[in-house]
Amino acid sequence: MAERILLVEDDRALREVTEMHLQGAGYTVEAVGDGNLALEAAAAARPDAVVLDLMLPGRSGLEVCRELRARYAPSPGVVMVTAKGSEADMVIGLDAGADDYVVKPFAPAILLARLAALCRRLAARPATAAASPELLTWHDITVDLSARAARARGQALSLTPTELALLARLCRSPGHVLTRKQLLEEVFGSSHEGYARNVDCHVTRLRRKLEGVGLTPAPIHTVHGAGYRLGDA
Repeated sequence: MAERILLVEDDRALREVTEMHLQGAGYTVEAVGDGNLALEAAAAARPDAVVLDLMLPGRSGLEVCRELRARYAPSPGVVMVTAKGSEADMVIGLDAGADDYVVKPFAPAILLARLAALCRRLAARPATAAASPELLTWHDITVDLSARAARARGQALSLTPTELALLARLCRSPGHVLTRKQLLEEVFGSSHEGYARNVDCHVTRLRRKLEGVGLTPAPIHTVHGAGYRLGDA
């Protein structure tokens, strides 16, 4: 479990209730109410994960998320929380670098479950030490789980914790089709099929980053009606 959580929510009542539930789940929590304070708190406390409202005074949640990704390596995990629930809004949040997305109003148990799943990804470790090595290599791609880092064609990839976990899972089974259900369960810690769009968004972002270092086209292939495959069958 990540121990240090930064909670960024401008609604005071919701912030206090959410902070209480996070503390009850065993997290150490710092709570702030605007985007500028969020960046100051992140610099001082270096949280493991951030629960980040989208609509904030000062700087928006999108701006804060992008800034966290740009400033820190590894950067904290981010669960975006917002009243905007359309698929377009979800994609925008994930494209800014969020690892997950929770729509208001939400049950505290939902946020805690999403955060717990993110915390498992933050460790970027295989499920068991015996199951997979900590250094995974496929052609020009290397994933170093112990360092929480990845490289392609000798260049460092700036990946979110979820993107790193996703790339590692693909590298463990090159040439094999991994269904969305598999990826949901093994990478995202969810069995809810309605959550599959999250997988698609992260695959799209991962492809862009691989293409950004010269792997064009990116070697992650869509197998229609099935899932995704790294490399040829």
